[in-house]
Amino acid sequence: MNRRRIALAVVAVLVAGLAGSSFSSFEVREEVVIDAPPERVWAVIIDFPSYAEWNSQLAWLGGTAAPDATLKLRLSADGAEPYEFQPVVSHFEPNVRFAWLARTGAPRVFDGEHFFELESLPGGKTRLVNREHYSGLLAPIIQRQPMMQGAPKGFVKMNDELKRRAER
Repeated sequence: MNRRRIALAVVAVLVAGLAGSSFSSFEVREEVVIDAPPERVWAVIIDFPSYAEWNSQLAWLGGTAAPDATLKLRLSADGAEPYEFQPVVSHFEPNVRFAWLARTGAPRVFDGEHFFELESLPGGKTRLVNREHYSGLLAPIIQRQPMMQGAPKGFVKMNDELKRRAER
């Protein structure tokens, strides 16, 4: 009987720990000012078929940039094996915000929501915030992985490539 109580207590502690950690999260965020209006930057962001011409890390494999649509993408970040994923477009506010949500397994295991946020600046310029919010049970573990340690550099690289494309 004592062993059973101990086993139940251990299970209760594990379940409580997992439930509490399901709300763990972290974010990678980089921004850049682009010498082009939001409409031009937006056009570059949602033109996935043209990513091969300017984006060295993200490849479009299918899908459309539309509300609730599914995209098929391949990420080839420095220091990590390329992998394919199929996020769902979660925000589609023309010239303001575009985002997709990617899940690893079931919801709250490891979710990543990637945002491109555009702010109109004086002189026909745009502030682009490129960020990803990660959350779920595995977030504390994945946050410590080498790929995540290099993620900010990857965001800077993508911002620079997007800036060059939008300003040409």
